[in-house]
Amino acid sequence: MTLSSFDGVTAVVTGAAHGIGQALARQLASQGAGVVAVDVRRDDVEALVHELTDTGHRSLAVTCDVSCRSEVADLGRAVARWAPDGVQLLCNNAGVFTPRHALTATHEDWQWVLGVCLWGTIHGVEEFLPGMVASGRAAHVLNTASMNGYVPNRVSALYSTAKYGVVGLSDTLRLELAGTQVGVTVLAPSAVRTNIGNSEEVRPSRFARTREDPPDDPFADYGLSAALSPDTVAALALDGVRAGRDVVFTDPVVAPMLDDQLARLKGSWTTRGSNGSPSA
Repeated sequence: MTLSSFDGVTAVVTGAAHGIGQALARQLASQGAGVVAVDVRRDDVEALVHELTDTGHRSLAVTCDVSCRSEVADLGRAVARWAPDGVQLLCNNAGVFTPRHALTATHEDWQWVLGVCLWGTIHGVEEFLPGMVASGRAAHVLNTASMNGYVPNRVSALYSTAKYGVVGLSDTLRLELAGTQVGVTVLAPSAVRTNIGNSEEVRPSRFARTREDPPDDPFADYGLSAALSPDTVAALALDGVRAGRDVVFTDPVVAPMLDDQLARLKGSWTTRGSNGSPSA
C-alpha cells in the first residue's frame, strides 16, 4: 500500500529543525499534510513551526530527544491530542554523527550515536506503528538510513553500525507488514549539504565522553557526486514514498559499489564436499 497523496495526512518528522528533516516538513506541509515537527533543538523547531503556521499550514512543534523512550512516549501523547485520527506518515529521520573509529570511540560515543540513529528509529516504530496498522488506513514509514547502511565506511563505524541496523529493521518490517495498509521506505542518501557534522553541539550531557582525545578523520573518498541540497533529497524521498519504493538512493555512484559488495559476498560462498571439507 502506498500514500498516493499527502493531502490531509498527519506526518511526524523527527530531526525536523535542520537539513533533510526540515525539508521534509516544509514539503509535506506544502502538499497538505499536518506536520508534527520534532527535534531536540527547541528554538529551531519552534521557529520552523511558526514559519509553517504563518503561511497557513497546520503544524505542531515538539521538543524531544528520540534516544529517550520516555520522551518519545510524551511525543506520542502530544500527537494523540493534536491529531486524534492518528498518524499516517512516520518519518524517522533524526540522526547524529561523531568522527570516531571503533578503536577510539568511548562507550558514550556508541550510546549516543546508536541511541539517536538506531534506537530513535526503534522508539518511533514502537510508539506509532501499532496505531498505524490498527487504523486500517493507508500509511507509511520512512526511515532515514544512509548509503553507509549498505556500503561500509572505514571512518564511521558508529554511524554505519546504526544505519545498517535501520536498514535491517526496515527490511524486516516490510516483510512483517505485508498484507497491511502500511508501507516502508528506506532513504539512503549519499552526500547532502547538512550540518550533521556539528552534531556535538546537541549531545546530551548523559552521553558526555569519559576521556578527551583528538577526533578521527571523518571523511572517506568514495568519488561521490556533488552534495545535494536537503530539498532535493526530501523530494526524492517523498516521491519514493508515493511510489512505494523499498529504497531511495540519491547518487548513482552507489550502484557499482553495491555490485562490488555483492560480488565479494558471493565470492565468499563455500560448500562442503562429499568428505565434509569446505570447497569453493
